[in-house]
Amino acid sequence: MNSTNQNPPGTNDCGCVGKNTVTQGIINTERAVYCDLLDTAGGSVLEYQEKYSGTKSLKNKKKKLFIWTEKNYQAFRNLDITKGTSLIQFNESIKEATTGFLKDNKTLSDNLKDVLKKIKEVAIKTKELHAASCDLKRCVNDGCNCNQKGTLTGEWGDKCKGNERRIDTSKCDCDKVKDKLEQLYSIPEKLNSYVDVLYKSAADVVGIQVFSNVGTLESLQKNLYDSAKAFEKHLADTTKKDGDDVKKAQDDFVKSVQDHAKAEAALYDKRGDFTGLFNTAAFFCCPDCRCIEKENCPDRICEICKEVKNTFCDCPPEKKPC
Repeated sequence: MNSTNQNPPGTNDCGCVGKNTVTQGIINTERAVYCDLLDTAGGSVLEYQEKYSGTKSLKNKKKKLFIWTEKNYQAFRNLDITKGTSLIQFNESIKEATTGFLKDNKTLSDNLKDVLKKIKEVAIKTKELHAASCDLKRCVNDGCNCNQKGTLTGEWGDKCKGNERRIDTSKCDCDKVKDKLEQLYSIPEKLNSYVDVLYKSAADVVGIQVFSNVGTLESLQKNLYDSAKAFEKHLADTTKKDGDDVKKAQDDFVKSVQDHAKAEAALYDKRGDFTGLFNTAAFFCCPDCRCIEKENCPDRICEICKEVKNTFCDCPPEKKPC
């Protein structure tokens, strides 16, 4: 209960009717002093009440600011620990994998070029073999060699018809020569076609490998690495800054709690002063004197007279009792 809601004693003496005596005048004078002190104390209570309300409001605001700042710090700290650390580790793995991939790609490129080179050499030899088979075919089918052809294969051209009766072929071991000559004609031709296809395929593979431009992965990986490092640094810097902000917000919050506690203690101290002054002034306004209802009223009155005399009178002590 706010003590300032109590009404200080006024000139009506709280409804008490006082006698117009010297003693009552002294009491009224003392009462006026306490009434002035009571007014001052009431103003102090109101002052400290406002200070208490202000420190309480400030404490609540500092508390909210501290909680918000701490949550923001925790969000960035957790993000830095989980995502930032994972990103850096993942980035290192990508860097290692890219280095190995580029090395393997160079090895593959060198091997493909070597294969193409060897296939080209085979293609040259195959063309030479095909040309030789064509020369053989022309030579065998030449009219000048019809007797040899007829002797070996049994096929006599127009220029050599009738010679088979004059040439003895019984002693010639020429079994399936015709089939063998056909193989000598066809196999180089087919082999030449196969090698041409193989050479074109190998050249296409080399071209695709070169066109893939795997070497650009190195620059892409470097850009990714630098960007990831910059992002992680931003998280670390922000976390450090938010950590400093949390410490400052905590210090401000602690100070606001201390100031509020001081204001609360000071308010109750002022309320105690006000209550004491209020009760003192009330006593001067309406003193509680019920001794007349008791049997020892004369003795009590004498004691009161002594107290009043000692309190309000600057008189020499009397030798006779009251």
